[in-house]
Amino acid sequence: MNIIKSVILAIVFVIIGLFIWDNGAFLLTKNSISLNLLIRKYSTPELPTGIILLISFFAGLLVSYVIALFERFRLNAEIKGLKYTIDSNLEKMSELKNEVISLKNKFSSEQKV
Repeated sequence: MNIIKSVILAIVFVIIGLFIWDNGAFLLTKNSISLNLLIRKYSTPELPTGIILLISFFAGLLVSYVIALFERFRLNAEIKGLKYTIDSNLEKMSELKNEVISLKNKFSSEQKV
């Protein structure tokens, strides 16, 4: 399994390397990004396109991590609620089993008399 992971990782690095090699001129051209929010206008200093792509990638990674974190908190709360339901159902089953046993004992004692 580790060999397969290593081979896949090597293939990914080769593909990334080929992308950088083929698009080197494009990735090194300098661009500035401007954002007009009607209240204020923001613009970045001139950066190579590759750096802008990396910043965008890591910003997306951060956003997806935060979304997944909130989803994890929600699911943990749901699991806690389900565990409480299981515990209460097990308690109720135990009570019902005891009631059935007591009714069997009562019925069998009435049958003997």
